[in-house]
Amino acid sequence: MIAATQSNHPMGALSQPKAAGSPLDEALVRIRNAQMRITKPRIAIIESLMQHAGPVSIECIHQEVGASVCDLVTVYRCLSAFETIRIVRRSYLHNGTCLYELTLNEQQHYHVSCKACGKTEKVEYFSVDGMERMLQDRGYSEVTHVVGFFGVCPSCQQVAPAREIAPAMTRSINAAMPEVQA
Repeated sequence: MIAATQSNHPMGALSQPKAAGSPLDEALVRIRNAQMRITKPRIAIIESLMQHAGPVSIECIHQEVGASVCDLVTVYRCLSAFETIRIVRRSYLHNGTCLYELTLNEQQHYHVSCKACGKTEKVEYFSVDGMERMLQDRGYSEVTHVVGFFGVCPSCQQVAPAREIAPAMTRSINAAMPEVQA
């Protein structure tokens, strides 16, 4: 018989994480403090994010985690929950692709993404607290922000002048979008 303080659940050892040491430990503490369950898919998603130095797409995370661990919808739901409890931060590519980055024990920062090759670099953080306070003074609550910068990186500028990159991007975007008739 199992005592009331013991568990034979496979995740039982993780149900009471100790003081945070590794990013995984810190994430598990935050999940538990948010009164969320610690599950294998959540652990796998965090481990996948830990393998990347920068933002990564949901599809890439799902591919690394594997369909046998969780489906794509579970990845979306977990990342949404992680964003709420500030385990991850969302950013975007210039084409609207959503990316996520682990933010445990890390200084706040923004990103600049190359419009040509998609390379993403960190940009030093600057505060927008004044803008958030102004919006709260206007009656808004739960104010957040998303800041992203887009340009053509120096490497891509050397390969092709910016005037050639922009039309190519426009053609690829227009080709992917269905034609709308008035």
